[in-house]
Amino acid sequence: MVGPLLNYSDQDERKFIIKYFACIGCSATSLMATLAILNQKYILFLSLTISSCLFLYCWFIYRKEKVAASIISYTLYILMLFLVFSGGVKGTGPIWILIVSPVTFFIRGLKLGAFDSLLFLISVIIAFIATEYFGVYEYHSPEMIVRIISCFLIVASLSGFYEYSRERYSQKLIVLAKENQFLANQDPLTGLPNRRFIVDYLSNNELNISKELPLSIVLFDIDNFKKINDSYGHGIGDQALVHFANVFTHTSRGNDIIARWGGEEFLLVLEDTDKNLAIEIAEKLRLHLLNTPMNINNQSIKLTVSAGVEVIYSKDTLDLAIKSADDNLYRAKSCGKNRICY
Repeated sequence: MVGPLLNYSDQDERKFIIKYFACIGCSATSLMATLAILNQKYILFLSLTISSCLFLYCWFIYRKEKVAASIISYTLYILMLFLVFSGGVKGTGPIWILIVSPVTFFIRGLKLGAFDSLLFLISVIIAFIATEYFGVYEYHSPEMIVRIISCFLIVASLSGFYEYSRERYSQKLIVLAKENQFLANQDPLTGLPNRRFIVDYLSNNELNISKELPLSIVLFDIDNFKKINDSYGHGIGDQALVHFANVFTHTSRGNDIIARWGGEEFLLVLEDTDKNLAIEIAEKLRLHLLNTPMNINNQSIKLTVSAGVEVIYSKDTLDLAIKSADDNLYRAKSCGKNRICY
């Protein structure tokens, strides 16, 4: 059974974007807050200072991308709505809403970005109506309001289309990366994981190896494989390897990993398995192969295997354990083949 592929995604890119926007947001609002206090716009200063602090907070929690993305987005929305409602500096506040949709799509993704942008646009229209109704600020040019809203719609449409294209391209790259990884780690003949995969798996995976939960390995070798090649041809030899792989794949447990180690050798990895259970499993597989002959051109060919078993108690002993399993395999061959040594 092949182990899990690496998890490819665009989350690292999202985290970088969130951190970048947190930095830009904090810097921009800090500068605007300074200008506001110089112009004696105390409410605006307070709003910008709070926003700056929230953006700075997101800088530190950017790894929690969903939380940080929500804080950045809704801080930006509230700040922009305040600028629309209050008019900002000399009525220029609404101009800033044009930055909302690119930021939203970048850090929220396509679906959430589209929903948030629509909700924000409705809120902006309400803010324009409310500021006139309550007499907070009077916009003297209705045409300017219409043009700002139109520009927002255009920018939002372009941002959404860009995010849609970016996500599709990103998904294609992820699929391609997974396919390449699968091909690099798969034996093309048997379809099993190859030596590269199993070495990386044992070396890099967070395996829970201890005296209570040891990891066992079994190194198998098809007996008299050279004789099979010489007697029946290399094509039949390849079919023998495939037959061996199929028998072992269907017989082994769901969480066991069987890989082609090289030539006619195969390595079985048994997690949470002590030596006694590993020997029992190896013996069961040996007998199953013996009792499942390969049928070639109406001719029955029996295959047998020899195997060496070893237990790994820590990653530090991995190389020694493989060597010990190989030595046990050599003993099994020397003692007459078709047996398990440990």
